[in-house]
Amino acid sequence: MEAKYFNNVIIGQFVLTGVPVKVYTGTRYLTITDADDVEDPTFGFGMDEDGDMQRFDYRNVMELIVSGNRVDLETYNKGMEAKFGNGEEEEEEDKEEEEKEDDKEDEAELKDHFMPSIKEISKDVLKAKLDVIKKQKKELDDEEAALKKEPIDEGHNYTFGVGDIVKNRNNSCPHHGSMGVVKKIMDLPGDVGTVAIYTVMNSGSTYKPGDSLTKTVDQLIPVTAVDSLEELDVRDVHGDKKIENPKTGKKIKFSSALKAPKGTKVYNKARKMYNRLKEK
Repeated sequence: MEAKYFNNVIIGQFVLTGVPVKVYTGTRYLTITDADDVEDPTFGFGMDEDGDMQRFDYRNVMELIVSGNRVDLETYNKGMEAKFGNGEEEEEEDKEEEEKEDDKEDEAELKDHFMPSIKEISKDVLKAKLDVIKKQKKELDDEEAALKKEPIDEGHNYTFGVGDIVKNRNNSCPHHGSMGVVKKIMDLPGDVGTVAIYTVMNSGSTYKPGDSLTKTVDQLIPVTAVDSLEELDVRDVHGDKKIENPKTGKKIKFSSALKAPKGTKVYNKARKMYNRLKEK
């Protein structure tokens, strides 16, 4: 059946594939941060360029951005028709074979660019998959917590490992002062050095929370400050708590609110909540 607009089931299918998804409502792009953002069948929520969650009507969505590729409704319907067919039988066998070959090529191209593993699913199936994703996320969080207790020692000159918090100490580096959690450590080809990839936790003029930076290990030092570690502990223990966004009225995760741009109402509210939890 041809879709009349991008409803929550269609958008949810893209989100479940794990690729970045944005919706364009005619005035701006909104980033879908989680499958929960499109759980309501009437209205969805997306993060704007200021980090605030905005409500939108599915009927106003003109196009999607999936992994950097634009997908309008016509393109989506053509892709679904190429994948599943329109249910009509061809009268001439030769013509049918030729069109099947064309459909296969179109389908392969569409799947490679912006439609990974799309299929029509019911709302019950969508909810079940969301529950599985939440369970898997908790398991990954538990694994990450375990990694933090097992620093890596491979004979290098650095004293930190995957899961540790590091800070950029290089005064001449544009990202000096950035701090984050180490995600990967790897040796460069030809024994020229070792680099660490870390996800930024703080904000600066050239970096913000969520950025991924790669630096040679000699530019980084491990962070053992009590305040930094306490904040990480609060995120781990209370990150799934819900907090209301004063601007939209929608409840979002406490950990997500702490990642909002500094100065926003939702960030200030999350920071107050963090200070209360830290004192307990």
